[in-house]
Amino acid sequence: MSIPVPPRPATREEIAVLARQAGLDLPPDIFEELVEAYGNIEPMLMRLRRGRDRADEPAHVFDPRKFMPQTA
Repeated sequence: MSIPVPPRPATREEIAVLARQAGLDLPPDIFEELVEAYGNIEPMLMRLRRGRDRADEPAHVFDPRKFMPQTA
């Protein structure tokens, strides 16, 4: 199993495209704030796991008995 290579950070142009697709028409100073914020958000997005089946949802595999106190 190989370790996936993280994608490269988004460019200013790509962030501008994302903003336009979201319907945002931002003045330059607010766009600068968006670029800075996206730089902080992007690493979190890269940590999200992908490629899992719906059956792999943790809620479907949680067994509360594992967290119950031991009985004597």
